[in-house]
This record gives sequence, C-alpha cells and structure tokens, in this order.
Amino acid sequence: MILVRMVFQVKWGHVHEVLADFKKFQEIMQQESKGRGRLLTDLSGPFNTLVQEIEVESLAAWEQQRAEIFSRPDFQESQARSAGLIESGRVEFYTIEG
Repeated sequence: MILVRMVFQVKWGHVHEVLADFKKFQEIMQQESKGRGRLLTDLSGPFNTLVQEIEVESLAAWEQQRAEIFSRPDFQESQARSAGLIESGRVEFYTIEG
C-alpha cells in the first residue's frame, strides 16, 4: 500500500477557500470508492499549508487514478478555481509499512 501526500502552499488568506474545493472533490471521490484520503492544514511549520493524503494499492494504481481524475470536467473546474491561489506544491510517496 502506498501513501501519496500532496503538499500545497496556498496564498495568504486563501487556505479555507482552497480547502472547500478540495473537500467537495474528496467527497465525490470517496462516494465513487476511489480510495481513502484525508485533508490536513498546518498547526506548525510554514503558514497556509494544505496537505492531501490518499492511500492507493501501488504507484501504477496512482497513475491510473490520477489520469482518470484529471480528465473529469468537475475536477478541471475545481482546479481552475484553486490554481491561482496555490503558490507551490510537491508530491511525496511513502510505502505504508504497518
């Protein structure tokens, strides 16, 4: 099992706006059984950090799921709303050991 962590630095004052879009889309994905995930915001470290975590079976499953998600019109709309509010981001992959 793989944990995918997407870490975003959101522009000052906009983290709750971006979080709302992420929550809406995460609910859709959970309804469609696209994996388990959660959203995190900072309590320490860099301000305005938003983290999305998703558990997937393998890196191949992640690539397939990512392609499916990015092709969805509702995701594209959500991404267009949030794109100007995100300053930077990165993706981290971890093997879940236990």
